[in-house]
Amino acid sequence: MHKLSFILKVAGTVALLAFVAAVVAPLLAMGPEHVGTLLIAAGGFGAPFRALPKAAVEAAATPSSGHAQESIWHQLYDTQTYVSAATTRLVFFNAANADRTLTNMEQAGALPRPQSLQLHNICCDLLSLTPVSTAAGGIAGVLNDMALLLLASASRPTFTLSISQKSYGPYSLTLLHGTGGPAGFGWGTFTAEESIQYSRNDPGPGWNYFGRVIIPEQVNFNLEMNWAAAQTLTGDTRVRCSLFGVLNRRVL
Repeated sequence: MHKLSFILKVAGTVALLAFVAAVVAPLLAMGPEHVGTLLIAAGGFGAPFRALPKAAVEAAATPSSGHAQESIWHQLYDTQTYVSAATTRLVFFNAANADRTLTNMEQAGALPRPQSLQLHNICCDLLSLTPVSTAAGGIAGVLNDMALLLLASASRPTFTLSISQKSYGPYSLTLLHGTGGPAGFGWGTFTAEESIQYSRNDPGPGWNYFGRVIIPEQVNFNLEMNWAAAQTLTGDTRVRCSLFGVLNRRVL
């Protein structure tokens, strides 16, 4: 019995050392920024931070040159309108817009100099004009609209990222998850059959390039979504595409 207990203890120690060698040691060697990347892929849009000494904070806040670089976590987003029963193609990031609630592109089709984006997550939000819809029975409503845009066999939606003359895709649009939204429930009193729908694109890690795809400065890029057939919705729907990653730019 003692011999069996000793063997089990040795086996447990060997397994623990193997785990450290295979998982923990590589993470420590990669550095905190890459550990953050792995956590992002596991289901979040942020990354853990490391406290900086006072001297490093002062150096970052008052750089010796305006050409010094900073790297920050960033969301680059653009919004297009899916017109019910008409749209089969949407192209994002091709144009700037004064309305910053629709896009934060600083110039049309490219990042300004000197900026670059190390791309991680790509996300898709469907912004219905009526986030909570009601109808007298039937299946029409915001939940059905999202199913038509993402899952309908007749539409078979895809997305393709293009940087300069190089394309990534096409891939299934269902790979792009949402960025978030309210979660709850509601109730009411009805005198007749009624349908109440609320929906959002499921938040989650979704598609992730882990920073291996880089959008350089002054290089044309866009993201295109295509549907095999136009879908008839309860109304026009805004589609927001977000690129999450590390933005490198000048400090000043």
